[in-house]
Amino acid sequence: MIECREHPRIPIELRVLFSMTGRTEIRHGTMFDISAGGCAVTSTASISPGTGVKLLIHATDLAVPITVHSATVRWANHGEFGVEFLRLTELDRSRLQRLLQIARPRSVPQD
Repeated sequence: MIECREHPRIPIELRVLFSMTGRTEIRHGTMFDISAGGCAVTSTASISPGTGVKLLIHATDLAVPITVHSATVRWANHGEFGVEFLRLTELDRSRLQRLLQIARPRSVPQD
């Protein structure tokens, strides 16, 4: 299958905390893929496309979590949802790029 996304997704399993815009409740989820432009999350929280969220991504390979200050849910289906990142600080964008470098699958040399 040809990848048509602007940013290729990388499979990953990370703990993520998120809150919906206008709410103080912190929800838990597990990120199962990530790219420079967004991620996909599994969670028991009920969430709808178009919902604004703030995310805190706990990457074990980084000393400090990545904060996505503004994001939008683009799709939601059966306990999973996809998020588009809208606003990160330069420092958090740098952390995200570092995480993507660490998580990117290495090509296996051919004999």
